[in-house]
Amino acid sequence: VSGEGFALLRAVEASIVRPLSVGAVRFVYSTNATTTRRGMFATLGLGAPDILLRNVSSMGSMIGVVNAGSVPSPFFVLRVSSYNDTFAGMLAWERTMPRDLVTLFPTQSGFLAVATSTATTTAPITTRTPAFYDEVIANHDVRVYRGALGDSVLLYGYWNQRTLVIARDADAFTEILGRLANARSGP
Repeated sequence: VSGEGFALLRAVEASIVRPLSVGAVRFVYSTNATTTRRGMFATLGLGAPDILLRNVSSMGSMIGVVNAGSVPSPFFVLRVSSYNDTFAGMLAWERTMPRDLVTLFPTQSGFLAVATSTATTTAPITTRTPAFYDEVIANHDVRVYRGALGDSVLLYGYWNQRTLVIARDADAFTEILGRLANARSGP
């Protein structure tokens, strides 16, 4: 992909909607971001706080798409220089992160399709206030942003003190952690 800011974001979004078989991963690369000291995460212009951007290394970071059983969804694996600073940056970003990342991590609508004997109709379902929650996924502490329907819109957590992962849901997060572990223990 190429471009910066909104153009790059649209190129990543186009990669997300391309078909991807279950269990597959597609890495997204930008020639602009890889030939400069700025990584692709910073080049996207997502609205992340400076403390976070300063601590994300372009070397060892990646953006991709994973299909962990439901639908293809984006993910970020970010190599960080300081766990404490990036975690503080992520907590500060929580106020605007869902809005800043809505293009990549859209929320479901407030209605659910309900099958009936004659047709499919939409019916309102119980909603709650969207917010971040502390949860444990694959033995890792994560922060999960749950939408009004209780669905996982996005989550973030650390694989280790130097690797931050942002993903759509528990399945995607678990798949990414498994691949990181396999890559580390490989030949």
